[in-house]
Amino acid sequence: MWDEATNGLSGGDAPEQRVLNADRISEFYHDNFVADQARDFGQLVVEKQRPDGVVADVGGGCGYFAAAISRDYGVRTRVLDTDPASVAASRDAGVEAKLFDALAPKFEGDEEIASFNLILHHLIGTSDARTRTLQMRAVETWKEKCRGVFVNEYIYESPVVAGFSARLIWWVTSSRFLSAIGVVVSRFIPSLRANTFGVGVRFRTAADWRGLFQAAGFKVVDYRRGDDEPCSFFRRLMGIRSIRRDSFFLAPVTSQIQS
Repeated sequence: MWDEATNGLSGGDAPEQRVLNADRISEFYHDNFVADQARDFGQLVVEKQRPDGVVADVGGGCGYFAAAISRDYGVRTRVLDTDPASVAASRDAGVEAKLFDALAPKFEGDEEIASFNLILHHLIGTSDARTRTLQMRAVETWKEKCRGVFVNEYIYESPVVAGFSARLIWWVTSSRFLSAIGVVVSRFIPSLRANTFGVGVRFRTAADWRGLFQAAGFKVVDYRRGDDEPCSFFRRLMGIRSIRRDSFFLAPVTSQIQS
């Protein structure tokens, strides 16, 4: 339950979260995909919503996305991240940044748009149901605090059973035993390497993400389908039909924003 008194989730209701250690977090210090994310943000948010408040980049890391949209569109940005090294790197790059827990946030009050760039799939609980709750609540916390939410996320589609491949990846990467096997196998099959072994990662289908956003109290008012990415033979053996990165712009269900 969201606790307004503490501006966060009450301890008894917050599912336990699994987190990556500092060494593995540092593997995400790169600007891969930033150009695509900034382009989609420009099309879905800047051109249509014309924000003049702060764009709060949740899990914004070293500030690459925030710096790009600030430079390209002149918007004011603020990186929000739990990792002190990432916050320091953002500040060193001239990007406003602060320590911030997506599940127990403290708002400044000037946030207009929140963004989640390839972050939600890293919010992992001790079960699949708890993982969905964590992902949903990270979005839900912004319902009364901003005008809209921009999400860029991986989409994994399966040819037969919807969501099978995404669930299988979570099952393998979150299991200590299966992850140990996966690490050994990945030495011989590079495409199966992952820095989330033992913690987990939870991708979803486009329909599943939409359902999660709706459960969080948001509606998708604009959308951009990403390009299909290469899908290796071994990934197809895992039931993966396609992988891409889609972008969504969400508005609270009570909002008058139209697509």
